[in-house]
Amino acid sequence: MGKTTKFDNQGYNISVVGKHFQITDAINNYVFEKMNKVERIADQIIDVIATLDAQKMAFTCSIMMNFVHFHVKVSASTDNMYSAIDKATDRLITLIRKYKTKLQSRRFRDLTTVDIHVNVIKPLSDDLKAINEDIEAENARIESEKYNLHQVVAKDTMKLKTLTQDEAIVKMEISDEPFLIFRSEEDQKMKVIYRRPDQNYGIVQIQS
Repeated sequence: MGKTTKFDNQGYNISVVGKHFQITDAINNYVFEKMNKVERIADQIIDVIATLDAQKMAFTCSIMMNFVHFHVKVSASTDNMYSAIDKATDRLITLIRKYKTKLQSRRFRDLTTVDIHVNVIKPLSDDLKAINEDIEAENARIESEKYNLHQVVAKDTMKLKTLTQDEAIVKMEISDEPFLIFRSEEDQKMKVIYRRPDQNYGIVQIQS
């Protein structure tokens, strides 16, 4: 596990986090220089978190850039950490440039929000079958009851935002979240937009 370093960069922090990767001064400075380039085309930055991970021969750079009303998250993996930082930064710049006009519109600055709660569900244990094979038939039913129900292992709070369908798509494009719950500006109904395996999007309307 590497260290976390924070820079005070004219009003916002840059945090460099190492996972299975040792953060050096050279890496810190390289990330800092890259974020200075991003800053030239973006404003209202709150903070930046760059996570550097090394797994076997793969080096991964994930960047989360938080703005006033939204965040952009990108990642890239190569066989070299400097190259991974370059690719992740290039993708970050591309996304910011692509959606800068929409993200800076008044509509995104004046969203109506309320808090809703989301439960994160823990999947069934993979070794349930092995456990059942090791116990007597009489005890199998009792032991399996421990695994019948999913467990709530975390709770989170999300903002319920009023968005048009196009705005919801933009939000999904600039983040790696699997879904987004929002209130449709067109009909004021609660909807869920989710990322499909083919990288297109689906929308589910919640009936009240």
